[in-house]
Amino acid sequence: MEPHPLRGPVRRIAACASALALALGAAACTGGDDEQPAPETPSASTDAAPEASDGGEVTDADLSAATDRFLGFLGVVDDQDWEAACTYVLDPGTGTAPEGERLQQCADGARGAMADYEEMLQPGVFDQLDASMVQAEPADDGSISLSLLEQPVEVPMTRGDDGQWYLSIPF
Repeated sequence: MEPHPLRGPVRRIAACASALALALGAAACTGGDDEQPAPETPSASTDAAPEASDGGEVTDADLSAATDRFLGFLGVVDDQDWEAACTYVLDPGTGTAPEGERLQQCADGARGAMADYEEMLQPGVFDQLDASMVQAEPADDGSISLSLLEQPVEVPMTRGDDGQWYLSIPF
């Protein structure tokens, strides 16, 4: 079997994606201080979200949704939209994406943390990626492990309280 033409660059992209997710998660989870802010009241939504998983069975639809969310994360990272990127990271204080001040702290932290990856983050670096290049596998704890062309992404995805899949940073 011939290697995929993107395999070399994808190794760097997968490593970069893992580092980005960890940096964003650290910024979202710590927010630069030790106190966890009180959860904000979520806005009303007309979309009914599925129940959050407490380590339950992960379905094929979940794997597909997590893959789509991961590709969405890479798309906003490609655009260097750090605020949008932070909405793909689980805030353990709320069980969903960070909001308000936490979101801004995450975006500010991500902007600084990503300066080291600036040359890898040239616009369009993730444009050639699609769902066929992402492997999503269920884990026993109800999370999803990801890899990009068989290169592991060291950050799992976890279903948030709103039913969306988020990058989850282990503490």
